[in-house]
Amino acid sequence: MERVVLHIDLDYFYAQIEEIHDQSIQNKSIVICQYSGRTEDSGAVATTNYIARKYGVKSGISIKQAKQLLSGKESVFIAANHELYESISNLIMNIIRKYSSKFEQLSIDEACIDITSIIDGNYEYAKDIAIKIKNEIKQEENLICSVGIGPNKLIAKMAADSNKPNGLTILPPSKVKPFLFPQNVKSLYGVGPKTHSKLKTLKIETIEQLAKCNLDVLIKHFGHKFAIYLHLSSSGVDDEPVREKPVDQIGRIFTLKEDTKDFTIIKQTIETLSKDVYLQLQEQNLTFKSVGITAILEDMNTCQRTKTFEISHNSLDIIINTSQKLFLNFLNQESKKIRRVGIKVFHFSKNTGQTKLFDFN
Repeated sequence: MERVVLHIDLDYFYAQIEEIHDQSIQNKSIVICQYSGRTEDSGAVATTNYIARKYGVKSGISIKQAKQLLSGKESVFIAANHELYESISNLIMNIIRKYSSKFEQLSIDEACIDITSIIDGNYEYAKDIAIKIKNEIKQEENLICSVGIGPNKLIAKMAADSNKPNGLTILPPSKVKPFLFPQNVKSLYGVGPKTHSKLKTLKIETIEQLAKCNLDVLIKHFGHKFAIYLHLSSSGVDDEPVREKPVDQIGRIFTLKEDTKDFTIIKQTIETLSKDVYLQLQEQNLTFKSVGITAILEDMNTCQRTKTFEISHNSLDIIINTSQKLFLNFLNQESKKIRRVGIKVFHFSKNTGQTKLFDFN
């Protein structure tokens, strides 16, 4: 049976989050910065929205250069808030994960799922699933994403990249080569500037020309492993499975109905989130040594607290009680109201099946 893979890409993720939480900056160039702290403008651009990209501002350039490119334009420069972005990413990954048992997070803003066994090769059904994912992400987090659907991870990713932002592109096997072949070879995932330059010396400009190039020629110039990749991927072939990488933490986060310091409300939320986290621990047969909380405040600042135990646990009560104590202590020290509540567990070990005395506490 032909595989069917969905690739989900959260469009201009960092900048989109900032845009949603401060509507006054919408329709302006948004530049997310990683400041070095040496001078006011020292550091690099982490990412931008699409408006800023029109003026040549892109990831990796200096903040000083970005300000020069946007001189005279309406623009805002914002320090990256990685804790906030990670917390929202975790929430969205949990949404995507629900739609298939074969899930792989590729980065903070990209993931893919294999839905082959769910749809039985029906790409219309795949489209329905993609729309449901897009709608749920929009409803829960007010964020847009682009989705690509194809017979493997490579084609699904290229499909998503081809129609952004907020796109949905479907490439069944019959449409893969017509989609790939006319494109410049630098559009192929994995072809960077050096590879592109070398391919040009071989008079290879399009993906079709690469697909038709003799494999021995490619091996001579790129080595056996990378030559095989170029040969197969240029024809749309990719056998790499969708598989979840080992997790370093499991967490859930929830947006409260209104900003609050009422511990009764927060306590109920912690219990619900803890049960979700515990279920994921059970499914993956993991124990944990550390429990952490995340509090996103009314001004969007992010605060975190953790507690680490000497031995591993697999108890729901320990997750709930530890999280509640951490939040209660935090509330006693913080004057601002809380907008989002998050919990996580980490420092994992595989569950040996032995119940520890402390797990009854």
